[in-house]
Amino acid sequence: MYLLTDNYLIAEDHLVQRLATIEGLRKVYRSCDLAEMKERGQVTPAAHVIYAGDAVPNTAQGGVSAHVTQTWMVVITVSLRDQSKAGPLMASVLSEMAGLHGDLGNFVRVNAPSRPGFSNGFGYYPIAYQIKFKTKGALK
Repeated sequence: MYLLTDNYLIAEDHLVQRLATIEGLRKVYRSCDLAEMKERGQVTPAAHVIYAGDAVPNTAQGGVSAHVTQTWMVVITVSLRDQSKAGPLMASVLSEMAGLHGDLGNFVRVNAPSRPGFSNGFGYYPIAYQIKFKTKGALK
């Protein structure tokens, strides 16, 4: 398991960089949550990278050391006029993300914490990934 050193959200950078290489995506956004994503004026087809939270199942040394599992969503967004682009883009994301290894370890696909949605002429298709790593604080 990898040890986090400087940036708790470093996985976002790796996801954005990898998604930016996918042909057919016009833009990769860093979004705070699903509501912000839907309110944003956006270029499509696009991918939104959203931090979906974490779980800390194991701690040691009074909380100084912990194992963390972060969940990240990649939400493919298409105009409903171009809805037929959603499936091929999702396939491209799945192919590109298979085996992605960042500074903290491997991104593993998991069930998305939200369902596909449709709003204001856009379709939103979530795909989720988890990454596991350790954190360690300084003993004082």
